[in-house]
Amino acid sequence: MSEPCRLSDQPNSALEPLSFQKIFDMLPVGAMTCNLDTFEIDYANPYSIELLHSIRETLGIDPNEIVGTSIDVFHKNPLHQRSLLSKSENLPHKARIRFGEEWLDLHIHPLPDSTGRISRALLVWAIATAEVAKAREEYRLLRMIDNMPVAVMTVDPVSFAITYLNETSKRTLGQIETLLPIKPSELLGASIDVFHKNPAHQRGLLSDPANLPHRAKIKLGPEVLDLQVSSVTATDGTYLGPMLTWSVITQQVAAEARIHQLAHFDTLTGLANRNTFREHLEASLLKPAAQVALLFIDLDGFKFVNDSNGHLVGDKLLRRVADRLRLHCDASNVLVGRLGGDEFAISIEGGDVAEASRLSQALIREIVEPYQIEADRRLSIGASIGIAVSPDHGTTSEMLLSRADMALYAAKAAGKKTFRVFSPDLEKRLHERVRLEAKLRQALGAMDGLFLFYQPIIDIATGHTTAREALIRWHHGARGWIPPSEFIPMAEDSGLIDQLGIWVLGQACREAATWTDGARVAVNVSAKQLGKGVLAHHVLEALVSSGLEPGRLEIEVTESALLSNELDCLSDLRRVRDLGVRVALDDFGTGFSSLAHLRSFPFDKIKIDGSFVRDAVHRADCAAIVGVLADLGNRLGVTTVAEGVETQAHLDLVTAEGCTEVQGYLLGRPVPSPADAEAVARLNARPSADGKAKAS
Repeated sequence: MSEPCRLSDQPNSALEPLSFQKIFDMLPVGAMTCNLDTFEIDYANPYSIELLHSIRETLGIDPNEIVGTSIDVFHKNPLHQRSLLSKSENLPHKARIRFGEEWLDLHIHPLPDSTGRISRALLVWAIATAEVAKAREEYRLLRMIDNMPVAVMTVDPVSFAITYLNETSKRTLGQIETLLPIKPSELLGASIDVFHKNPAHQRGLLSDPANLPHRAKIKLGPEVLDLQVSSVTATDGTYLGPMLTWSVITQQVAAEARIHQLAHFDTLTGLANRNTFREHLEASLLKPAAQVALLFIDLDGFKFVNDSNGHLVGDKLLRRVADRLRLHCDASNVLVGRLGGDEFAISIEGGDVAEASRLSQALIREIVEPYQIEADRRLSIGASIGIAVSPDHGTTSEMLLSRADMALYAAKAAGKKTFRVFSPDLEKRLHERVRLEAKLRQALGAMDGLFLFYQPIIDIATGHTTAREALIRWHHGARGWIPPSEFIPMAEDSGLIDQLGIWVLGQACREAATWTDGARVAVNVSAKQLGKGVLAHHVLEALVSSGLEPGRLEIEVTESALLSNELDCLSDLRRVRDLGVRVALDDFGTGFSSLAHLRSFPFDKIKIDGSFVRDAVHRADCAAIVGVLADLGNRLGVTTVAEGVETQAHLDLVTAEGCTEVQGYLLGRPVPSPADAEAVARLNARPSADGKAKAS
């Protein structure tokens, strides 16, 4: 093995030869020299030998024998390597070369001799594999960050200048370029203040890592940015600065707001929906010393408006009502909600009975004012209101809503367009109604205590009975005879009216079949029985089972019964009439569109409401109405019956006005059938709780 070349052998060395040699021997980097004529390594410092041992397998030779070896051992392309070293204009040269699995950082410097000829080269080198791996990892991470679908920026924590923007940041900022004070291309190096309305707050947040991580939504013009700030730290935990990730979430925020709106507010009116109102009410009641007034509102006459004008008009009307409620309830302690349909509710935190009553009066006056829905459409409705106040009437939302509903029911019963405050008596009456409904259900199941009474309808010209109207009566074991005005609405509300109606129809046909005078039987049909498509079937069953001729049965319907689902109701009546059964329009003149009903269906009989007849003797306008209706019936070829004839003066007037038939106490009161007469007499003789023993 040849001796390592000594740098002191070089002539004209600028330094004292021994110290120059020692300097290279002590360098902590690899240092070698190469003869450019032979391309052999003629010097290698100790650190080079040490480094070569670490890559001995790749080197392929003993590192201690490196001196005298060709420089070609370090390069895959020796020709390129020799060409590089042989041309002085290529030097100095810096390169990073792959050496097997390792990477070497190589610095080549020319070493001129005394004549100035470049005869040798100095190679300073180090193994850079770890640095390359680190650089590659950093590059990979940088590319990943650049391609992330979220915008990323870094900020200097001292100057607050933006030090980095990934590609997504640049693309996203380009979409909102007009909202920025500077161009996106100018942001690198610019202050982060351009994104915030309060720079002092922003800087305070970013300068202290204790504030991080942090997340916020910031408004930038019409856009909303979702900003997340996290701290970037060195391996020793030193705070290097904040990293901001952000995205434009304007559409997402709008969608979330829409979802929140749908979940918490009524889509038609924009008021709080049932769930939101109940949650707010519960929260109010949980506050210390809570006092909350609750108003339960139901619109009077809305159903008729909705059915007669269509749901689109009904929806417009509900929105107008909501606007008026909002206008009168804009205080911070008041919440207005729509519970469904035409039911609204208002809660007043800190409200008492007096305040709730004043507001109820104002709202009733406001709601009753006409609504100009369209240029040619002006509508009017009313409102009934029930009031309950905590803690006097309840301390839970369920209890308060229930008792406000009871008060609302009382307001409806009092004639509507008014309000009532809950009282224990109302609850007592409601419980009594529930018990009464249960008793009616039992009576229907056992057919016990139910009777049909019959009132005659007389032909004025002949004095003969042409028909008898079947009127249901119910005897309650404890209360005695219950007025039909009390139990019929209850049967309609509870769904018992269908069962009750089928029984009345069958019983009336069976008893009429036994009459020897051939009179017809008139049976009232509730509005709740119409429009279901089953009335004709029940009528046919009653006729077949009783053997009564179809022409001896009359079905009576009121005008109000035709206001809901008019087309379906009239379809039911047409099927009944096709069976040969007569159809009469009861309470004629009291509806909203009497003449329209006469046009829409060929009624066999119209019955003039008794209220006109009773007042006709003293009021010329009522007498005129009776006359007009009687003349109308004669012109249409239908029978006209005057109801409520109780005195001779009544009879004389309706006769003079041209009515065909009459019905009333003067000519006959309702009486039970002969088969029930004895049982009814016994019941009439029995005292009842309210002192009323007889039924009529």
